[in-house]
Amino acid sequence: MHPRPATAWRFRRGFTLVEMLVVIAIIATLVALLLPAVQSAREAARRTQCANNLRQIGVALGRHASTADSFPPGIAARGWNPGKQEPSMGNDGWLNQLQFHEWTCFLHMILPQLDELRYYENLRAPLFRIQRPYDNASDYAAVHGVAIPPLLCPSDGQAGPLWQTPANHNLPDGTRLRLAKSNYLGMFSGTNIAEGLVLTGTQSGVRDRKEVHPLPPRPFDRRAVFGYGTGTRMQTIKDGAANTIAVAEYLRGVSDRDGRGAFWYNDAGMQMLHAARGPNATAGDILNRNRAAGANDWGCWPGTAQRTPNNRLALNLPCVAGTRDDEDIGADDAATTRSRHQGGVNVVFCDGHVAFVDETIESRVDLSTNPPTYGTWQRLAWIDDGRPVAAP
Repeated sequence: MHPRPATAWRFRRGFTLVEMLVVIAIIATLVALLLPAVQSAREAARRTQCANNLRQIGVALGRHASTADSFPPGIAARGWNPGKQEPSMGNDGWLNQLQFHEWTCFLHMILPQLDELRYYENLRAPLFRIQRPYDNASDYAAVHGVAIPPLLCPSDGQAGPLWQTPANHNLPDGTRLRLAKSNYLGMFSGTNIAEGLVLTGTQSGVRDRKEVHPLPPRPFDRRAVFGYGTGTRMQTIKDGAANTIAVAEYLRGVSDRDGRGAFWYNDAGMQMLHAARGPNATAGDILNRNRAAGANDWGCWPGTAQRTPNNRLALNLPCVAGTRDDEDIGADDAATTRSRHQGGVNVVFCDGHVAFVDETIESRVDLSTNPPTYGTWQRLAWIDDGRPVAAP
């Protein structure tokens, strides 16, 4: 048996430490180069899914318009934020006057078209005879902890799909009630809640507001698709269905305690958006100051950012507290469309088509001129401002 030549051993030696470090550095560089492309591809897929969700909402709205001869009302009740049942009016006082409880909105009404019939039936639809969560949380046990996937944009991962309600919304066993959130809210008339309403009377100190257009003393040209009590007919969209936004994206807030996207109350950012500002505006959304008292921080508390954990500009979630007090709490509130997509938001128009709107779109509201001056964003959001613009 012949001994193995010494040269054979030299060629079987392992990698040196320097060589291993070079290989690791090359692999790390390749990963660093590929990672942004992978992340970009994933976000593109999420954005596509988000647009598909809006497309389904557009189809659902179109079906409703075909069968009922109008879009569903933005809020089913004929009044804004009427409050709980008033003893002086009997057990169903507000219900008899306003037809629906305040929480019911168009998203609840189109659930069957989104393949969420069971959720719809658990809310006792189509009459939705369940009082608001504050008054009767036990009625919501069948939908407690149940998310609605067609209403969730996968790009928004800051908060979960459910809203953890305040302590006074507990179920009978003491469990904190958790209700579904949505990334898609409707466009409402005016530049804030109050602009889409006129005072029609009071009952037991609680104001009943109804949407009446045109508002005196001049015609009201800031009407959107959604309002109160009755739905908008296609014929009244004078700017054209293809040029008028019905639903736009919004973010589900900072946390599960944050009420943004929780479509169970007549608040800006919960059931409604307004076109006072353009997409992803750096100025804070004006949110209900009464929804942020103490530990139940689901609005925006007046004062410093330290008092309001929901005010987070870096997360595209800036907010300030509204100024209206007493029975007008929330009347000056307004939220604009927001998303996690780079550079803009998805919206669905009244004819059902979906478009991505760049956040640099012209946005302007000047009521000092005659007639008022509006930007392209506002003209897309309002149905009869008198000067339709083409969709992007």
